[in-house]
Amino acid sequence: MAKLGLIASSTLVVGMLAGALTFATVSTVSAPTADAADKCQRSDFKTELVKQACEKGGQKAAKDAMKTWMKEKKLKSCNQCHSKLAPTYELKADAVAQFQKLGGKLLAKTTPAKATVKPAAPTAPAAK
Repeated sequence: MAKLGLIASSTLVVGMLAGALTFATVSTVSAPTADAADKCQRSDFKTELVKQACEKGGQKAAKDAMKTWMKEKKLKSCNQCHSKLAPTYELKADAVAQFQKLGGKLLAKTTPAKATVKPAAPTAPAAK
């Protein structure tokens, strides 16, 4: 019986060791994925605000910085400037011009497209 107990103990120790190694492997493989998920999707920055936020804290920091800026400027929707949101946050053609018009600082190399302004409809002359 002592041999059976020894074999069972050995099997248990080997099983625990294998489980611990598997957990360690899974944990180390998962860590880079978390870092990659927080990295900013953009690499070509047009504004100082987003570039600095991405450098400091990744995608979450950039999103938080833009939300704070939007509250200050009383903008109600991200869709005013973004054609698509997460994960790529694609900009509309006039997004940079809107940002600049509201007082946002652009990077030196950025030239904004003209903001789209709808012309007023012509009015008929008043009858006398």
